[in-house]
Amino acid sequence: MKHMNFKKMALALSVAMLPCAALAEIAADIEHPLWYKAPSEKTMELAKVDDLTGMVVSDGQGGEPGFPAADLMLTEEQLAKVKAGKFTVAISMGWMGDDWASQQLVGLKESFEAMGIEVVAETNANWDDAKQIADIEAISVLKPSLLVSIPLNGQTTASAYQKIAAAGTKIVFIDQAVDGMTAGKDYSSIISSDNLLLGMYLADALAEATGGKGDVAAMYYAADFYVTNLRYEGFIARVMAKYPDLNVIVAAGHNNPNKGQEVAQGLLARYPTLAGVYASWSIPAMGAVTAARTAGRTSADFKIVNENFDQIVALDMAQNGFIAGISSQRPYDQGVAEAKTGALALIGEPTPPYIVVPPLKVTRANLAESYKTIYRVDLPAEMVAALAN
Repeated sequence: MKHMNFKKMALALSVAMLPCAALAEIAADIEHPLWYKAPSEKTMELAKVDDLTGMVVSDGQGGEPGFPAADLMLTEEQLAKVKAGKFTVAISMGWMGDDWASQQLVGLKESFEAMGIEVVAETNANWDDAKQIADIEAISVLKPSLLVSIPLNGQTTASAYQKIAAAGTKIVFIDQAVDGMTAGKDYSSIISSDNLLLGMYLADALAEATGGKGDVAAMYYAADFYVTNLRYEGFIARVMAKYPDLNVIVAAGHNNPNKGQEVAQGLLARYPTLAGVYASWSIPAMGAVTAARTAGRTSADFKIVNENFDQIVALDMAQNGFIAGISSQRPYDQGVAEAKTGALALIGEPTPPYIVVPPLKVTRANLAESYKTIYRVDLPAEMVAALAN
């Protein structure tokens, strides 16, 4: 199949809202999601670079240059000042239940404990904007010195964050800020992975797994969420720049990670020539694994790549399953960076507005090493045995 013009490729479909059968009725000439931005000249130049190791590719929401998290330090004098402050912190997560959230929480809590900052609240909005707003309102009663949080929606939750900031609580955002708030004034910093690079690594992984040719699909997160937008944009830019024979013939959106199987079933039914899929993060990716098995596909003829490393995708990769590549955040390290940033803000030190933790490209060949990097423990025996086969 001839390589398609990316302006005409992919869908604005939220399959979570449409039955799978409806996918077959979508016209071939479909559009990117509404939030999609064509890659800038700068992005395309970066996407052409052969080896992206050590580079910071992403900018912040306001165009702020990414600051490497590894360069974020507290002096002994600053640390002593933090410990003497008797500060408190609340952590408001948008969801729990996956390794990204749980490992990030471990990094946060271990770091805060080491710095003498008391965690007075932990909340889980479970993907519900209204629940997150209520969580922040409940936290505000405690008057914490610091709030570390990932906003589920930058528009709907903005008022709640603005109110708690106006009451004197310092804020460190995970991944994205909310509307109407300015870094250095209303909040300290955003800490995130290098999400544009994370998406580029996924394009590399899918190209390597498919031999750089064939028809593939992209499953994206349909909501307008800055970091997942960047990953999709990075994936598309890298394919455009480096892999002319890798044909992205369709993209399909989901607004719930548990809809991955439903989305993938529709894609496989409508496009039987697919050789692979970029499948968002681990939960939708494993839904795609189930869909591929149900469709009678094998790991030899259908490859799946995904954002984020956790036990379920790692085991499938170790077993030579459908998961052929993972571009992973480093959630524990991100939690540590968030805690350091919050500590600096509490003692009045300026912090970079956009702080970036580099992603990690994971293949079966470096699975054991990557597991140790992300979890700080050795690969489980079950995966070691699987790798030996």
